Amino acid sequence: MNPKSEAGTLLVIEDNVYVRSLLVDVFEAEGYHVLQAGQGAEAIALMQDQPVDVILTDLRMPVMDGLTFATALRADARYRHIPVILLSATPLTDSRATLKLFSAFLWKPSPLEEILQAVRQVQLEASGNLDARTPAA
Repeated sequence: MNPKSEAGTLLVIEDNVYVRSLLVDVFEAEGYHVLQAGQGAEAIALMQDQPVDVILTDLRMPVMDGLTFATALRADARYRHIPVILLSATPLTDSRATLKLFSAFLWKPSPLEEILQAVRQVQLEASGNLDARTPAA
């Protein structure tokens, strides 16, 4: 985990400024160090300089959408280990391919507690701590 925060570093990729701001506020209140980007190319640039523990991304965004972002991430050995959660209102045409790219999928709108729990769960799975129900306090 990133030493800046006990909970870890979360990258939120969302083109809607209001949704992104809400997610940033919620996760910062939960102890996360939160990075934010408005689309996938911006997120990749951020990741060059700052380690990330988990990513929460929208699907439909300008410049580089969430699917293209996740595909690029999985193709790069530096980043393929990072869990990525897709949070989208857009139906997916190929759910099998999507399952290979994303650690979890949530529909918009999802309750904030459900989003928090999904982030915690993929972090636990990535750390190999599958038996834990909540992150250490």
